Amino acid sequence: MLKLSVGRGLRAKIYLNRGLVHFQKGDDPEALADYNDALTLDPSLASAYINRATILMKRDDLVQALADLDKATLLNPKDAALYVSRGTIYAHRGELDRAIADYTKAIEQDPTNAMAWRDRGVAYRAKGDGARAAADAKEAIRLDPNAAGAGEDRRLSVQGKGGAKTKAELDNAIALNPRDAKAFEARGNTFLAEGHRDRAIADFTDAINLDATLYGALVNRGVAYLGRSSWDLAIADFTNAIKLDPNQSAAYLNRGQAFAAKHEHDRALSDLSRAIQINPNEVLAYRHRAFLRQQDADNRGAIDDYSHAISVNPNDAEALRGRGYARLENHEPDAAIADLTAAITLNPKDALAYRFRALAYEVNRDLTRADVDFAMVNELDRTAR
Repeated sequence: MLKLSVGRGLRAKIYLNRGLVHFQKGDDPEALADYNDALTLDPSLASAYINRATILMKRDDLVQALADLDKATLLNPKDAALYVSRGTIYAHRGELDRAIADYTKAIEQDPTNAMAWRDRGVAYRAKGDGARAAADAKEAIRLDPNAAGAGEDRRLSVQGKGGAKTKAELDNAIALNPRDAKAFEARGNTFLAEGHRDRAIADFTDAINLDATLYGALVNRGVAYLGRSSWDLAIADFTNAIKLDPNQSAAYLNRGQAFAAKHEHDRALSDLSRAIQINPNEVLAYRHRAFLRQQDADNRGAIDDYSHAISVNPNDAEALRGRGYARLENHEPDAAIADLTAAITLNPKDALAYRFRALAYEVNRDLTRADVDFAMVNELDRTAR
């Protein structure tokens, strides 16, 4: 029986990988058939549900896509990006409360997930809650200055030959020359900035099919796949981008995050370290590597990485909060309190920073201040609901 079980599992992964190849070639029907076969052999293969959901969403079959993401979430309940993807479907269906609930779960699992903050802000804005929308947008941008679409008043345009082009201008350019790869790439960037990942993926795919050397289109399509929790597809794009230009940090940074999402720890650390080697000022790479080091109980290494991020941007509240927690874990409560206080000064609505500082106060037996911070955590949690 064991031999049979292993055989089915290996066959399922073969179908999964072949489905990925078909999808990369644009052959969605063959990819879908392979994902179906993979799940028939191994119904616990979360990646197959995720990849199948990606195709179903492209077909606007949101009901079945939602069912697949439900199953994937049951298999990986701590995967923040799955909640983001499911929240996106709920948002498309107009079920904003459910979308917000999923984005909130994503944030609880991974407070550094800028897309979760961004998309929750968009949902709040759709409900007419401008204050919460603005707060979430601010957090998204602070976590990732490239969190496109997060800014409440951000104007969406794309830099192309001859200056900024609107989406209408790009539509006209593509109509006049349907083989203009750069126009497809530029319009894909605009769709990505607006949070329309499916449309962005379609345009990036057209751009890549016309010109396979477009590094930016590969990286940005990978980013769109990351937003859909399609880890294997994202990794494939980032890997191809690295083959085109191994001396840019963006593909390594993003691939490292995809590997981390798949719990491929060593590969994630390797990619993030390579991103830092290429660009010593890559703040996000330091932050993500610090988080992985904390998972390894390497608090000293995490403190060093957060410190590098802070040296690049002294107002990085996320890095200050992270270093504060690492210092708390490293039995440095006074230093932790200093960092967490600085983080709270920059972001007075950061419930996690208050929670960690309360724990540091408890270690120092300053129970009065600890109680005050815990009360603030409860208040922020209440107002966020």
